[in-house]
Amino acid sequence: MVSVLAVFGVIVSSTVASADTIGASSDHRIAIAPQSVSQAGEDCASLRRSADQVGTVACLISPESLPGQAQRREELQRQLSAPAAVVCTAKDQLFFNRTESCLFEEVAYRLIDLQTGKEVGFADMAVKSLVTLDTRTRTWTQRINATVMIAEGAAKLGTAGFATATCSSGCTATNSAIRTLPYRVPVDFDYQVTSAGSNLDQLKITPSFTFQSITPAVWGPIREEIGSAVDVRCDSTPTVGPNTGGCVYAQFTPTYDVSTLNNDTAQVAWHIQWAQRNLTGKWGRKGFGPELTRTMDATVITANRNAACPASIPRPTGKSCDEYPFASTYQGGSLNPDHSCYMVPATQNSLEGSRYRRPWYAANRVLDKDKFWVNVVLPAGITEQELAAKTREFVKCPG
Repeated sequence: MVSVLAVFGVIVSSTVASADTIGASSDHRIAIAPQSVSQAGEDCASLRRSADQVGTVACLISPESLPGQAQRREELQRQLSAPAAVVCTAKDQLFFNRTESCLFEEVAYRLIDLQTGKEVGFADMAVKSLVTLDTRTRTWTQRINATVMIAEGAAKLGTAGFATATCSSGCTATNSAIRTLPYRVPVDFDYQVTSAGSNLDQLKITPSFTFQSITPAVWGPIREEIGSAVDVRCDSTPTVGPNTGGCVYAQFTPTYDVSTLNNDTAQVAWHIQWAQRNLTGKWGRKGFGPELTRTMDATVITANRNAACPASIPRPTGKSCDEYPFASTYQGGSLNPDHSCYMVPATQNSLEGSRYRRPWYAANRVLDKDKFWVNVVLPAGITEQELAAKTREFVKCPG
């Protein structure tokens, strides 16, 4: 049958299945403290029975208190293994890379008859916050993906909701459309977040999901914050990407890959491979040394080049001087005596910087003082002996 009910002050039409057929329908992380009570409305422990009040009220409960825990665990495993750009493999943890994130929460509610104080239904939902920031504009789409995993009693009539986010100063968020959630059918709630202007903004953004059971005489919706505030950095630095600016998770340290298998960069990559293994600092080699730190100061970059590759070093025909750590870092030659240089094909040296690293800086919005790793892609199965033979000719700068 079709039920038409007022939800959040608007009319929502939803298809309602009968009780006997509803079940047949259809790399990085931060621990987040789960939200245990509603942000608007009451949790179940605070409700009081009242003979003067008529109606049904929804309240939040711990999912672990629900009956049917075997079914719940099975549904949770299915939700946690669902494919995504960044997969949530555990509850209440933020998984993220430079531009994408996933946060999974389980939200359960009971429906209580206010006159009798008795439970008349309950539901358990999987709620994911999925975000893809845009490095080329300061407006992006965020998504709440919600699935009603378990529903009993009056909660089988359905749930409706919408998504949005609260922002610190410097950004705004729209509301998604209000949609109903059929039993065990994932529903997406998309909304927009905008960081206006051109300042470098450190934003704190907290997604929220507001929902209400589609039950006659239900009292008020519940707003549940999905995790804690997440930090997003937006900038419009003119030399990094388009003038429209962009946003990243700056707390994630990205990795620049340079390949020995690419004819555009092979000799540069082999030089970096030697430097990361033989320099004392192991600069930029994850798990062995510290990150590199970008500099955008042209004076520092020039000084680094002159220190690592002075004009006094002869340049063979067709070759140019390649330095590591990069001149565009605060670990470069003028600031760090532990550096190396080598003569590589001039074309490869130029392409590595202009065709690969510079666009990578822009794509990841790596700003001044941002840290990053450098990973050298090697031939599959290469041995330590073969590596040593390949890089034996690479030597530190004289003096």
